[in-house]
This record gives sequence, C-alpha cells and structure tokens, in this order.
Amino acid sequence: MQAVRQEFFKSFHRLNYLVYSLIIFFTPVLALIAYYLTDPKHAEVDYVFHHGYFDAFIFIFMLVSFGSILAEEFQFDTIKVIASRGNSRISIFISKIIKLVFDYVFWYLIATVSYLLSWLLGFAGKNFGKTVSLGNKGMYLSDGNASEFTFLWHNFITYLLYIFLIGAIALMISSFLKSNAIAIASAFIIWLAGNIVSALLMNFLYKHIHLIKWNPFNVSQYTPYQTFSNAKEWTLMSHLSQTDIISASIIWTIIFFAIAGTVFSRRNL
Repeated sequence: MQAVRQEFFKSFHRLNYLVYSLIIFFTPVLALIAYYLTDPKHAEVDYVFHHGYFDAFIFIFMLVSFGSILAEEFQFDTIKVIASRGNSRISIFISKIIKLVFDYVFWYLIATVSYLLSWLLGFAGKNFGKTVSLGNKGMYLSDGNASEFTFLWHNFITYLLYIFLIGAIALMISSFLKSNAIAIASAFIIWLAGNIVSALLMNFLYKHIHLIKWNPFNVSQYTPYQTFSNAKEWTLMSHLSQTDIISASIIWTIIFFAIAGTVFSRRNL
C-alpha cells in the first residue's frame, strides 16, 4: 500500500498528468464544435459515428506512461529512495501496474463523461443513447440492437486489452533502459515497426508458417475491432477467431509483464 500511495502521489503532483487529463476531457468538446462548424445538418450523426474521438489521446498518453514508469526511476535515481523504504522490487512493480490500470480507467471515464455530456447538451438529448445505422439515404440515428452505451462498455474492455498488450511491450523495453525519453521513443518505434513487419509477414509467409498469425502485433492490430458489429470481418483478416484474439492478447500481456518484472527486480541499483 505504501508503494501504491507513492505512485499516486507522484502522478497527482505532476503538471503533465493534469495536462493529459484536460486534453482527454476537451477532445470530445472540440470534436463537437468542429462538426457543428463544418456540417451542422449531419453534425450529430457524424459526432456519434466517430464517438466524439473520446479515446483519441488515451492510447498515446498510456503508451507514454508505460514507456516511462520504470525508466524514470533509474534515470532520476528515485528507485533507491523507494527501495530503501523497505519496499521489495516486486511490490514496487505491482504498484506501478495498479497505477497504470487506474490511469486507463480514470482517463476512459473522463473521456466518456465528456463525450456523453457534450452529446446531451449539444443536441438537446433528442437521440441520446441511440446508435448509428446505415440506410439507403446514408447514416442515421436509431434504436439498434446495441446502443451507444453498449458500445462504450464493450469498447472499454477491448481497448483495455489493446492498450495493455502494446503497453506491456513498452514496459518490457523500458525495464532494460535508463533514459526516460529513449524508453518512450523506443516504445512508439517498436509499436509502428511491429505493425508493419507483422503485416508483411502475414502477406508473404502466412501460407507457409501459420504460427505467424499468433505474433503479438497481429493480435493487437485486431483486438480493438472486436467491439464493432463487423468484428467477424476483422477476425478473417487476422486468421484468428474472436476467442483466439482475446485469449492471445491476455497471454502475450502476461508474458511481457513477467519479463519486465523479472528484469526490473534484478537490475543493479
């Protein structure tokens, strides 16, 4: 509990954490204004169809957090202070995972509240909670099988799996590094490069080596789309079933966390 309190204390006394939270909160508001200015007639449908971009920055800020949360301890030598207070390396590592889970839940919550509140106030609540459907005359809001509230809940789960899989890779990288900036940059580079390499492998080698489909970047690439109604189309592209994608995402995350925790607990102070 002491290690967890220290993690929260550090975050809540940093200006960048407040800035990240404000950006996430105001993104749906700015999206609403942009749609109103460009096409007032279809503003509500477009806003709901893109979900107000409510999670646009969550991934970026979470990846920054994953990439820096271990490296910064060694860069600023704060790990010595924390360890000297009687906290084991494992308890410190677990406290950081707890803090990362909190960050995701907190940022997703404020983004969702901002999105729903902007929708309610911006369009007088006439179609509040409905979902976007596609008809002969284009997109329209209707009472579909799955409301926008259902999407937000399902997206919370799948986006959690997606971010924590990519984040676990970033965390593993940062466990080997001492520079905060290098750890964050490396996380973004590996995420981009991994998606490109994975796509190339799937296109050219999948027919010969079927195990390639289980690589973490192929899994992560299709994890967020399990929320949508056309999830089956995405699973066909990944050559994995929905159960396979979700299960593999969890397993890879645990593997990368285990590697990061092992390296972190054995690093020389």
